[in-house]
Amino acid sequence: MLLAASWGYSQDQKINKLVDAFDEYRKENYEEKIYLHLDRPSYLTGETMWFKIYLVDASLHTPGILSKVVYVEILDQDSKPVLQSKIEVSEGKGSGSLFIPATMNTGNYHIRAYTNWMKNYSPDFYFHKEVSIINPFISDTRDKQQATVKVNVQFFPEGGNLVEGIRSKVAFQVLNNTGKGNNRKGIVVDENMDTVVSFSPDHFGIGHFYLTPETNKKYKAILQQEKETFELPDVATIGYVLEVSEQTESNQINIRVRTNTDALTRQVLYLFVHARNKTIMANAGMFNNNVVQFDINSETLPEGISHITIFDAMMKPVCERLYFKQPSNSNAVSIAANQANYLPRGQVKIDLNVQSQEQVSPYDLSVSVFKIDSLSSSNINIQNYLLLSSDLKGEIESPDFYFSDSPAVKVAADNLMLTHGWRRFRWDHVFDTTANPQTFIPEVRGHIVTATVTRPDNSNAAGVLSYLTSPGKIIRLYPSRSGLDGMQYFEMLDFYGKARIIVQKKSSEDSTLNVKVNSPFSEKFAGRVHHTLTLPEQWKDQLIERSVAMQAEDIYKGSAQFITPEGIDSTAFYGKPDATYLLDDFTRFPVMEEVLREYVPGVFVRKRKDGFQFMVVDKEPNATFRVSPLILLDGVPIFDEDEIMDFDPRKIKRLDVVQHRWLQGSVSFFGIVSFSTYNGDLAGFELNPNAITMDYEGLQLQREFYAPKYESKRQRESRLPDQRTQLYWNPMVITDSNGHAAFEFYTSDLPGDYKVVVEGMNREGKLVTSSTNLSVKESNQ
Repeated sequence: MLLAASWGYSQDQKINKLVDAFDEYRKENYEEKIYLHLDRPSYLTGETMWFKIYLVDASLHTPGILSKVVYVEILDQDSKPVLQSKIEVSEGKGSGSLFIPATMNTGNYHIRAYTNWMKNYSPDFYFHKEVSIINPFISDTRDKQQATVKVNVQFFPEGGNLVEGIRSKVAFQVLNNTGKGNNRKGIVVDENMDTVVSFSPDHFGIGHFYLTPETNKKYKAILQQEKETFELPDVATIGYVLEVSEQTESNQINIRVRTNTDALTRQVLYLFVHARNKTIMANAGMFNNNVVQFDINSETLPEGISHITIFDAMMKPVCERLYFKQPSNSNAVSIAANQANYLPRGQVKIDLNVQSQEQVSPYDLSVSVFKIDSLSSSNINIQNYLLLSSDLKGEIESPDFYFSDSPAVKVAADNLMLTHGWRRFRWDHVFDTTANPQTFIPEVRGHIVTATVTRPDNSNAAGVLSYLTSPGKIIRLYPSRSGLDGMQYFEMLDFYGKARIIVQKKSSEDSTLNVKVNSPFSEKFAGRVHHTLTLPEQWKDQLIERSVAMQAEDIYKGSAQFITPEGIDSTAFYGKPDATYLLDDFTRFPVMEEVLREYVPGVFVRKRKDGFQFMVVDKEPNATFRVSPLILLDGVPIFDEDEIMDFDPRKIKRLDVVQHRWLQGSVSFFGIVSFSTYNGDLAGFELNPNAITMDYEGLQLQREFYAPKYESKRQRESRLPDQRTQLYWNPMVITDSNGHAAFEFYTSDLPGDYKVVVEGMNREGKLVTSSTNLSVKESNQ
């Protein structure tokens, strides 16, 4: 009894240590996921790509609360960005658009999205989606010859190991050189070329077979029509084999671990199951007849992917695999149109209803309505991405296939789990939290511009104070002092659109120091397969029609309007000044010294041998600061008083004076003297040549989606053409407490079939997606 109690205590200690280590890792490594709902699957140059961003907590799939900025890029076949933007998100939601310029060539591109925090981890887990872009104005000069189709096959023993004498389930994946599944059959042979087993893919080139490896034998595979052979993994002399099976009737998942040697049966094995960065189960087990069995009730697992790991007595992971639990689809959205067919310029009214088996919060939905053509094909939605694709490395072919309820789909999904056994972390990083240091900080309030300060020998310079500003009518100042790594962080609030930014040090700082503004976009790229875009001849008429429609819309509608966000604080960073002078209200003097001496009593100007010095009167004790104040021109620090004294005061519209000590972060100013020009553009003032001046793109300003209305007979009979193929886009459709929402729009002049796509989620992380078709008929039919 004492030995049994001692054994149980020892196992509990190890289990607790494992759970605690994982929990600590989870706390230090908050994970985010991003999904982008695009308004349509393909684009022509000259069109605008609209998208809704869903940023979620990877553990709960609830709206993300950490990051406030998402980076969106379109990459070409060489993973080089051709379009980039920064999108503001609030409570995990955001929306934006990208205009597709005529400079882009026809081809498949990847759109990817991530946060600054996600840059600490593998780019495989950024959001990725392939989109087709066609340039109708540039001839496709690519070689039309069909490339030779080559195939490759990979083998994945369940749990990771092939062990002598133990029957193992072996999954395989046959891919061609475009990354798509290939359904060629094959055989497995031993070193004597004797056939051991034959295999045939079930779906998308993926399948499985069973193999009992024999002692001292090697195995390889031969595919039909292939001369090349493909090696199976090496067979271990001793080890563990994992087997997971599901008892559908009892909702039980059986996890069995087998070994082929008595030496290993005396060891304790540990089971650890986690999903979405949360511990689901941790247990210890002993061998009985060379088998350890653990049982899990499938009801305890969340929807989507769970990770099953087996540890040996030394807490070393020895077997691992994934398990996929299909969603119950308890939350479904119905789309009801007011009629089946419509005339051109007809009014469409749609009711949305989310049926839920429980009381939930309102749903935040995005809705798109677009014309169906040959390029309209996409099988990625918010549900299959967040529950499946986002937790797997590489591309998942037809992810929507794995969400239908049938025994064949269950088998195919399990094969997929075996061939895509991938996790977001390494176990050695869990036990050693210093192994994966986080370089990038989360943007919790707004966009952060970073810069690196280096010495002439390229070593990092610490403790250097720099100021970042953007000249304008809104006075903003962002000081930052470099850390040991030479990094400076400037948190830019309410910074939208393209603007000029200026980064400079005080003139007294070492002029040999170099300050470089860093790109905020990720420099790491996932190994995504690039699929060649082929345009069959039968698509020609549809592409011409869509191209003409795009050009007509561009001519008659013009470019989309940008909307300035509401609620931007126009107050200067120093708040309400102690004194303000509108210089046009006073006698205009041609010399700045006269202006300050005559009617700015809060500022003393003293002329010394080495030049002018400003001193501000401290309003509270009515004493004068003996240290120069911060001097600004349109928000840009001026460190040489002589330069501002030489500036023409007739170009100055306003002068603010702060007559008290001002603290901003770790920086202290002994008063502030802020000059503002009429246009906020420095009015020709020459900056210090050591200052860094550059155009910088802030957060994207929102474009307004164009949707005409045909409420009157005059509007319906207007001769102004309406060639819209994108009838409706709304990234913010909110249901009421009963799960109901309604919206309306008008059809264009183009007859054809249109698709309505609805996607979204609520605060509890409930996902919904649905689609339906509408038909627009010719007016004379």
